[in-house]
Amino acid sequence: MSDVNPPVIVTPTSGVDGRVALATAVHAAPGVYAVLVGSGMSSAAGVPTGWQVVQDLIRKVALAEGVDPAEVEDDPEVWWAKQGRPDPRYDTLLPALASTDAARQALLRGYFESMPSGTDQAQPASGHHALAALAASGKVRIIVTTNFDRLIERALDQAGVAPQVIASSGAMAGMTPMVHAQTTVIKLHGDYLSLGLRNTQDELARYPEEIRALLDRVFDDYGLIVVGWSAEYDTALVEALESAPSRRYPTFWATFRGDLKEPARRLIAHRQACVIDTAGADEFLEDLVQKIMRLDQVAERRNRPTPLRTYFLMPESSSAPQGWGALPLLQLRTAATVGPASPDTCGLIRAESREALLAALRVAALTNRLRDMAGYPAAPSIGEPPAPGTTVSAPFLSDWVASPGGHQSYDYCTYRIGGDATVGISALVTVRLPGFPGPVGGGSVVFTADVAISLQKTIRMAEAAMILRDGLVLVTATLPGVLADVLPGEANTNHAEVHFLAATQYGSPGTQGNRQNDVLQRVDLSPLGTPTRDIGQSMGFAAQLPGPLTEREATDLVCGALEQLAYAVGYLDPRFGIRQLREELGVPLTTS
Repeated sequence: MSDVNPPVIVTPTSGVDGRVALATAVHAAPGVYAVLVGSGMSSAAGVPTGWQVVQDLIRKVALAEGVDPAEVEDDPEVWWAKQGRPDPRYDTLLPALASTDAARQALLRGYFESMPSGTDQAQPASGHHALAALAASGKVRIIVTTNFDRLIERALDQAGVAPQVIASSGAMAGMTPMVHAQTTVIKLHGDYLSLGLRNTQDELARYPEEIRALLDRVFDDYGLIVVGWSAEYDTALVEALESAPSRRYPTFWATFRGDLKEPARRLIAHRQACVIDTAGADEFLEDLVQKIMRLDQVAERRNRPTPLRTYFLMPESSSAPQGWGALPLLQLRTAATVGPASPDTCGLIRAESREALLAALRVAALTNRLRDMAGYPAAPSIGEPPAPGTTVSAPFLSDWVASPGGHQSYDYCTYRIGGDATVGISALVTVRLPGFPGPVGGGSVVFTADVAISLQKTIRMAEAAMILRDGLVLVTATLPGVLADVLPGEANTNHAEVHFLAATQYGSPGTQGNRQNDVLQRVDLSPLGTPTRDIGQSMGFAAQLPGPLTEREATDLVCGALEQLAYAVGYLDPRFGIRQLREELGVPLTTS
């Protein structure tokens, strides 16, 4: 695991605040930094430190000897010294009062389960919750602690994180490798509810080989954030840090109001750590979470789709696409490009690729949504819609098949479900590699999903939005993923478009005619208000993408597209309708 020549350690440059450097480092490399937690982390939650335990143990000794409680209440260590006894230390006084594991466990239990406030047990402080938030977001995956309490585990549980907890050498036998576990908590000195606690000087002087080997991996592979640890008593832990084979990432050491013991100073110098002075673990970790959240928000804004004023994947308004016999009353198109790509860098669309594409289409959310809509009353798209109450037979949406009469090739494929778009519901999915001639030249692979809706009813805006959302997920993520072996290794989804077309022309070439038709006749946009002018037969929206879209991201894009389109075609205040749409689609507006 170690390097022959350890890499140069990157530490904050002069003039860079340590907190900013830490937040930037953790944000840039999620999961790369482990957190080492000492007793200072738990003291804010009311759990006594080692010295506070010593003071209370002295009081117990004095009371057992019949001493007036007033003599030892404020300064028990002073009374102890007056008795001519050696300096009281946690690691010497505890074994003197409880010589066995079980006895020490029973003695210490009260310090964790009977708090001065009268509560049954200590509750996680804000620092514990901040640490849990870092774990829940994937920023921190390894937590090493010298504490016996379970405050970290409780905070993780409340944050919805189920960690693997290593509190003994025996627990290592079946542990999940740290790189595969969501969160690992290593309790170096044990758990107060278990036997095998490490308290005494001898016990803290050396770790079992299994624990030492685990620490070597942590200190070698991960950066380190030290919080609430003095390094004063834990000899074995100090030695493990001093002898870490390499330091791939920096160490950040949080102090409490500048207080540093000599062992800590030595370790900081040895590891060239960045020292961050704090007002306590709570303040430090809360501040770290806030800084990382701000960086996340900036990154999220940068990764959002960028609306574009021009588009080039709009449907043809005068002739039906390959696979349909006519232009439907309403055509909803979603399209995406994946690149960079060229004929030389793309593979071939083989039979295996087609089988995988068909398998994905059969279970796609878009397919299920179209099947649900197939029972709506159909209307022929040739000429005017029939009078209300007229029943028109629509084709059953059985399965996706290669589009009839289509030009199928190793660089082009097209599939259809439903009929030829003259009646009811139908859909086409097309994949075009750069070598195939068409309106889009080389440089990208084009994925297109066209939905034909020839119904008697006007569909709701939310129904149209759901079709576009499901189509976007299909063309930006699902299909490019299915055809990953065909695409160049460096190619990524980089562009998407959504389009509405209520064509006034219809029929196959040579038999085309005209009809009265526009978008408002096909989609109920009344939630947006009243337009100030005629919308016409088409609307389109395009965006530059940072990559494939999740369902949530596709929903956001569709809602944003409809808002922009509303303003573009003359709606003065579509805010209420867009807010209503977002709520129906499950993505209400946030304040972030």
